[in-house]
Amino acid sequence: MNRPRLLRAAAWLGACAVGLLGAGAVAPVSAVALPKGTQLTFDHTALVPGSFGKTQSVYLYNYDSDFTLHDVAVTIDTSKLAGVATAKKTFDFDPCEQAGSIITCAFDNLTSESQFASITYLTLRPEAAAKVGDEGEVSVKVTSREQTFTKTSKVTVSEKVALEVGPIISKKAKPGDTFTNPLSVKNAGDNAITGVDMFFLYEAPFTVPKRYNNCEYGSFAAYCHFDTTLAAGGEYVLSEELPLRLRPEVPAPGVAGASFQFSTPVDGRDNLDMVRATNPTRGTQGDLRLVKKPATLRAQGAQTEDSVFLDSQTVILTVEGTNRADVSAVGAEVRGAVGSTVTAAVGVRNLGPAYASGLTEPAAMVTVTPPKGTTVTTVPAGCEKADAAYVCTTAVHPLEVDQAVTWSFGLRIDTAGELRGSVTATPSNPDAATGNDVAELVVNRAGAAGGGGGAEDPSLPITGTSGIVLGGAAAALLAVGAALFVVARRRRTRFVA
Repeated sequence: MNRPRLLRAAAWLGACAVGLLGAGAVAPVSAVALPKGTQLTFDHTALVPGSFGKTQSVYLYNYDSDFTLHDVAVTIDTSKLAGVATAKKTFDFDPCEQAGSIITCAFDNLTSESQFASITYLTLRPEAAAKVGDEGEVSVKVTSREQTFTKTSKVTVSEKVALEVGPIISKKAKPGDTFTNPLSVKNAGDNAITGVDMFFLYEAPFTVPKRYNNCEYGSFAAYCHFDTTLAAGGEYVLSEELPLRLRPEVPAPGVAGASFQFSTPVDGRDNLDMVRATNPTRGTQGDLRLVKKPATLRAQGAQTEDSVFLDSQTVILTVEGTNRADVSAVGAEVRGAVGSTVTAAVGVRNLGPAYASGLTEPAAMVTVTPPKGTTVTTVPAGCEKADAAYVCTTAVHPLEVDQAVTWSFGLRIDTAGELRGSVTATPSNPDAATGNDVAELVVNRAGAAGGGGGAEDPSLPITGTSGIVLGGAAAALLAVGAALFVVARRRRTRFVA
């Protein structure tokens, strides 16, 4: 049975790094440089000869926000699978139709839920005469009023093999420390595995202090190729323990983690695509190798790890010391005449020394209570009405030290005199200081220059223990839990048909 790719980057998360802080707060799973905008996804696929095949999902995903596309037309061309595999629509509940090798879909509106929008599912089965190494492709094109997306994915007939990763590793470190990871992988099958790849993310907690010649380093992840033949039953370790450095901004005390996904080159193609889409560079600090390499076994061609077991080795790191984020509210002062509309930029800033982020929650939420005597004329994206206030949600993971997120509200001034509202920041992590979590939103402050009329002034951020702000737990998620989160995050679907 084919295993879901549980730890492939959640549309850009394939290995998972998790962190917890204090009372259940967590460091981010998403890397700081994930791609922006909506992405079209349809995975490369490996099929074992004579198998029942696999089902793949065609879908759109956006890491930052939900989205709606209008007048959506989808064309899926499977004609280049001839002689390699068949492709059929899996279900009848979507608005897609198949005529020979072409599948078309039409949506008046395609709206995401939890940043995910499904288009259709295809079941891919190898042709009876297909041989290991035969390869075809499926092309997907999605057009809408807003944007056009294209994706071409390969379907490869592959020999079945079995990779088994090493056990969970537990270590201790402080923010700023470098720690090393003794990773290992085993050929648990009967066939030699000719070439192994490794993928890992630079999660928010880590940087990479050493970069190897046989690895490509993108903006958020690395992909390494080992030109090594793994003999049946053989176990292999890295030629040196792979180092990672805890960033000084990592929250502490807590737990952080990293996962290193091992795969055959055929199974790693989606991860490699992710890295190469970010214009990676190769390392220059020597080769990282898998040792105990047999030299007498011949190459077998395309191979796929086709089991139900996880293929990532996880490192659980106890982060010692005390290092927390100070999340503060960003208020504003604006001025204007009665009847005029002014713009107030309010939000949240992280004063450090640690970054702030959430796993299942945003780094911070901000409640904006407009001053009585004003009418909100413009509600910015990311904010929603909640009784007499508006709740705004950060979309950055993590909220870095000295980073601010603001939202610009349009306020019509209906009443003369000083008008007061408030801005309240609520972080997902335990806060280093709570005295600055509330800031003022003031229209026409009494005694300020200009009285209460005249043109609008810029928003004026302030800081202070008064709460007027002017801008200027600990147990790690283990491999299976992390994998399930990635599935929920990325919504990738791949199973035996």
